[in-house]
Amino acid sequence: MKKTMTLLGDIGGTNARFAIITPDDSSYSHFKKLRCDDFKTVVEAINYYLKDIGAEDIESIFLAIAAPIYEKKIKIVNNHWVVDKDELYEVFNINSFNIINDFASIAYAIDAIDESSYQNLGSLEQVHTKKLQYNIGIVGPGTGLGGSGLRKLKNRPITYASELGHVGFAPQNELQIELVRILKIKYDRVVNETLVSGPGLMNIFWALHEIKSKYFSKCSSEEIFNQINDNELAKQSTEIFFEMLGQVAGDFALAIGAFDGVLIAGDLVNNHATQIKESRFRFGFENKDNYQDLMKKIPTSLVNVSELGLLGIHQFFNANKAE
Repeated sequence: MKKTMTLLGDIGGTNARFAIITPDDSSYSHFKKLRCDDFKTVVEAINYYLKDIGAEDIESIFLAIAAPIYEKKIKIVNNHWVVDKDELYEVFNINSFNIINDFASIAYAIDAIDESSYQNLGSLEQVHTKKLQYNIGIVGPGTGLGGSGLRKLKNRPITYASELGHVGFAPQNELQIELVRILKIKYDRVVNETLVSGPGLMNIFWALHEIKSKYFSKCSSEEIFNQINDNELAKQSTEIFFEMLGQVAGDFALAIGAFDGVLIAGDLVNNHATQIKESRFRFGFENKDNYQDLMKKIPTSLVNVSELGLLGIHQFFNANKAE
C-alpha cells in the first residue's frame, strides 16, 4: 500500500475501531475493532492494526476519541490510553493529524444518514431531515455517556460536543434520591454517567440490592438485561435506567435548545430497542414542570446505524479534504 493512506479511528472507553481510506475512495476499508484493554498504548494498537492489514505507511491520521479536546496530550476518559499528538507525528512520520471528540464525530455522521435509520421513541417522527435549518441533540450511553449537537443553518452543518456524562445528576423522585445517596458511598460526585451508562446500569443494580438488603452478585450490563424476565431487581434496574436516560436527554435538549429532536445512539440502547420503547423514557424526557408542553413537541428516536462514530470521522475527513 502506498503512502497516500489515511488512518481513521474511533476510540471509546472499551473499544477502538480503525479503518483505512485513500483520497480516491468513496468509503473506508479494512475495518477492525480492537479492545483497548488488550493494548498498553494507542501507538501499540495502531501498530498492531497496520501490521495486521499489511499497511506499512500512512500519510495522515483522523481520530475521534472519548475525551474533551483541549491539549496535545489527551487522556481517554474511561480507559488508560493517552493520545499524544507529538508522539503520533514522530512514530508514524505522518504529514497531518486531526482529532475530534467522539460525539462530535457522531454529529458529523448524523448529517449523512436519512430518516430510514431512525426508530421513533414515542409518537413523534423525526422531521429535521426535511428542514433547511434545525438544531438537534445526540445522546449515547455506553462505557460512559456522550452528548453532542448538530445545528444546520441553510446547508451548513455545525457540530458541537459536550461533556454530558460529567454533569451532576439531578434525581427526580424519592427512589432516585435514595439511589444517589447510596452511590455517594462509592463516588465523591454522582454525575449523569454514574447512572446513565453501561457501568451506570450496574451501579443501579448494586444500589437496589443495598436498599433491599439483598445479596449482590456483580453482573455486567448485558447480564442484567438478560435477567429481566426472572429477576425483579434486574427488571427494575433497566426500567429506572431508561427513565433516567429520558430525564438526562430532556435536560440536554433544554440546555442546548435542541427543539427539533433528540437522537439516542449506541449499542447499549439499540440492542434493547423493545425495552426502551416500552419504558418510561418519554415520561422522563417530558417531565419538566412548566416546560412539559414544549418537551411533548420534541421528537426522540434511536439511531439504528452500525459504527456511527467511524462513519462520522469519515465524514469529518471528507469535510477537511474538500476545504
